[in-house]
Amino acid sequence: MMSVIEKISRVVDRWFLYEPLLFNTYCTHKLEENTQILCPFRTGKRRIEYNPVLLKNYSEDELELALETEVTRILLKHPYQRVPLNPNRAALKNASDVTISEHCFRSEKLHDARYYNLDTKLSYEEYYKELYYICPDLKINSDGSMKDYEGLMPALGDGETWEYQAAANASEFWDEDEEMADKINRQIEKAQKTNQWGSLSGDFRETISASLKIPMDYRRILSQFRASIISQRRKLTRMKPNRRYGFTYMGSQFEPKTHLLVAVDVSGSIESDDLQNFFSIINRFFSYGVEAIQVIAFDTEIKQEFELKKAAKSIEVVGRGGTDFQCAIDYYEAHSEYQGLIIFTDGYAEIPRIRLCKQILWILTGKEEYDSAVSWIKDFRLNRATWIPKVNRG
Repeated sequence: MMSVIEKISRVVDRWFLYEPLLFNTYCTHKLEENTQILCPFRTGKRRIEYNPVLLKNYSEDELELALETEVTRILLKHPYQRVPLNPNRAALKNASDVTISEHCFRSEKLHDARYYNLDTKLSYEEYYKELYYICPDLKINSDGSMKDYEGLMPALGDGETWEYQAAANASEFWDEDEEMADKINRQIEKAQKTNQWGSLSGDFRETISASLKIPMDYRRILSQFRASIISQRRKLTRMKPNRRYGFTYMGSQFEPKTHLLVAVDVSGSIESDDLQNFFSIINRFFSYGVEAIQVIAFDTEIKQEFELKKAAKSIEVVGRGGTDFQCAIDYYEAHSEYQGLIIFTDGYAEIPRIRLCKQILWILTGKEEYDSAVSWIKDFRLNRATWIPKVNRG
């Protein structure tokens, strides 16, 4: 009887001959055995992990389908892009499964949209948004056991408890990784140019090709940041039905008010067009359900403080001196009521001292400014960076 690793080797050898895109994508990751994971395969952190205990009774065909599912997840870049801060990990993995089932191929191992009473052919983000209300927000303890979410877990059956726990474990290491996303995109572009798709269906190819169009720009990052600061205010309630189980189990709701601080660099190096774009982006938050935004304008010190409760047509700012980020950071850390900080800047100043582990999104005036600042920004935990394209802004 063949071992699990021998079966995997046979599958990969066959892919080398007949499935070039699957093979090349598989080769971007390191295969590692992990008997502690709760699922047959999982991806993340540039690894494909497998549990030989759970795969022991898989036929070679079943194992190939399971491995193809993980490689498809990589091709769609679910473990490396579009991962919100503080995600519901069970919802992430289940949204990925549904997306694969609805857009790539069917498998009895994957739940489709109908299983959750959802519409078909939605996007990955749309499925995650819906499943956020359905899947319990599980956290895995260091010993591998599961924390419950404010008493929700006892209401679930044993099979469902295990299913959601395994889903959360499967996406445990999913996080933004631009370099890996670019590497995967190069494999997709190679398949497009050489028409080496293997046996992938037309719909499957279209879905993978469409993933190339998702830019790493401010619109998506801004949306993720907005979602993350709102999601921290999620509450379970008996007054709202669960999307899947009705009033039997608790539903979820968000408190609408979000405490967001925006710091705008008004130093002399910032052009008037940049300021106009800064405030144009700030105004977008009101269409996302944010009720009020506290704004501070700074150069080497805080120059203005004001609150916006609706989109402003024009804002007069003062300042135009040098730049010192520390005054904005100190203000943010001194006000515990703010859940997130967005800093609009060109990034040209001394690296600040950041003491507290709080969410900060840096939006740079352009790609060049982003490239100059991103390395030190990402050294700080819970700090992200993006940029505003120079062409077709807004």
